[in-house]
Amino acid sequence: MLRCPEPDCGHINRPSARFCEKCGRPLRDQPWSPLPGGHLMRGGAYRILEPLGKGGMGALYLAADTGAFGRKCVIKELLDYYDPTDPDEAQQAKARFETEARLLAELSHPGIPRIYSYFSEGGRHYIVMEYIEGETLEQAVSHVDPLGRPVAARPLPTEDVVRHAIRICRVLEYLAAQATPVVHHDVKPANLIVEQISGDVRLVDFGTARSRTRWATQARLERGKSTIFGTEGYAAPEQYQGGSDPRSDVYALAATVYHLLTDDDPADHPFRYPKLDRLPQPLAYALSRALHLEVGRRSTAQEFRQALENWLIPEDKTQPFVFRSGAAALTTGELVNLADQHWFEARHHLAAGDFSRWFRDRNRHDLVAKARSLQPDENADAALESFLRRLDPRLASPRLAINPGILDFGPVTRNARSSRTLVLRNEGRGYAEVALQASVPWLTILPSRIGCLAGEEVRVSVQIESGSLPLRRDHQAVLTCIPVRGPRISIPVSAELSLGRETLRRVAGGLRLLARSAQAGARRGFSGWVRAFRSLIGSRVGVWLLVAEALVLAVSIIALWWTWQETMPDVADLLWTLLVSLPVALVIACLLPGLILVAGAAAWEVVKSVVSRIGRNATARVRSKS
Repeated sequence: MLRCPEPDCGHINRPSARFCEKCGRPLRDQPWSPLPGGHLMRGGAYRILEPLGKGGMGALYLAADTGAFGRKCVIKELLDYYDPTDPDEAQQAKARFETEARLLAELSHPGIPRIYSYFSEGGRHYIVMEYIEGETLEQAVSHVDPLGRPVAARPLPTEDVVRHAIRICRVLEYLAAQATPVVHHDVKPANLIVEQISGDVRLVDFGTARSRTRWATQARLERGKSTIFGTEGYAAPEQYQGGSDPRSDVYALAATVYHLLTDDDPADHPFRYPKLDRLPQPLAYALSRALHLEVGRRSTAQEFRQALENWLIPEDKTQPFVFRSGAAALTTGELVNLADQHWFEARHHLAAGDFSRWFRDRNRHDLVAKARSLQPDENADAALESFLRRLDPRLASPRLAINPGILDFGPVTRNARSSRTLVLRNEGRGYAEVALQASVPWLTILPSRIGCLAGEEVRVSVQIESGSLPLRRDHQAVLTCIPVRGPRISIPVSAELSLGRETLRRVAGGLRLLARSAQAGARRGFSGWVRAFRSLIGSRVGVWLLVAEALVLAVSIIALWWTWQETMPDVADLLWTLLVSLPVALVIACLLPGLILVAGAAAWEVVKSVVSRIGRNATARVRSKS
């Protein structure tokens, strides 16, 4: 007897078994060196992005199809799970792998992943399949995280589980309707993936799938050399005897539904379902018929689907949602279309909770939660747009038309405000929420965020702050319209600054500043300051005063240049900076010592007065005592 090496399993298997009958893990570890990221396959047609993991028979890689604009896909590699010393077993493993590829190529159903290619390379065999972004239902019922730590299982709403089962029933009906009926043989939570965007469930891993005739021949050849095709707890009784029927998959699906609804793993007690009576009576009856041990008395996929639909209350048995115009919606798709056509009325229904009540009457509690989570607070249009998008992610996006496509402000003068009007129109559907951004700080947009309904026009003011323009002639910028959904739109913006007028303005400004400084110095006794400064130069501190003035002059020039150079980065701008800043710096260097002298003289006079008064008081006190 062979014990499964998986710590969480430990199942006792038959001596001839290659895989654990309970968890499907290989009983003999096989070395696996995953292909590195960036590895090119089939002459560069596919590029490996990352390994996704491996199972008992194959390994999966996430790859990019270079010939299809980098479309993501999944590449499945056949592993050496068979006995390498047995050439017949190796040939049979390759035949099973080719059978999987052939079956997927022949099948076409939205609930089944599409196959793109099958090839061999370096003695290995590969299948290229559609990439389905989402998570398996096994992750929802698992009690451990990817790191092996215990976690609480996430309960799934009963309605969601039943809807997933109905969709898989349609897949099984399609497989059974083939000219040669196809049996999957391994329907379980790990092979059911819920798509991230649409929420639809897909049936994957057709590695054990067989047609009934192929299965009968293959079972006779492999009997006694391998374990059953399937997973213990989900596999139907006839699979343990080497037989199969399309209703074998119905049994596995019913066991999966039982596991998802009760959190009771059927692998712990195969063929027994102790918590079945805890479910609603109609649902429990439908599961019990699908879990019957006798194939002949077991429900078909169609019968199982109809029983589930009757419990769920089909859409055609509910009251329609009627708008004021008389238009009525019976399905979710019809509701989305009518809400888009009657926008303002739909906005009111969403705010009033009418949509939530209608979904609750139809047992669509998942949509009830979506409607409640998007109750409009401030922006009712944005809330309705998000709600319709959640109901139908394939809904067409709003389409913006902008006039004009280019903004040319022409010649502008310094410290003068120039503006242009931009007209945005929603020529698509729904509600367009747009943010507008400028690439330069001297461009202002009012308002910077707008909303636009279908057929509506919104005007936006674009202004130039010419006082912030750098000192050069031509100025280019880009105004970007960023909608919440849809492509970005870039609008070129250009302006021309008059350099001759700006130069005269700066020179006149410097002269005016110099004149005002000289005038102020004359009013405050400029000649007296000059005499004092001259006498000070002849004193012992004259040298230090000259050094201090030189430092003040240098710091003034550097500070002015550093302040103005960010708006004037060119070489010509540097010359204008020195021309204007030099007189200002000279005035600062001359006035600062004068102010220091005046302040020092005033302080000296105050000190002398205080000292003289103290001396007179002391003398008076001495005389009075004598």
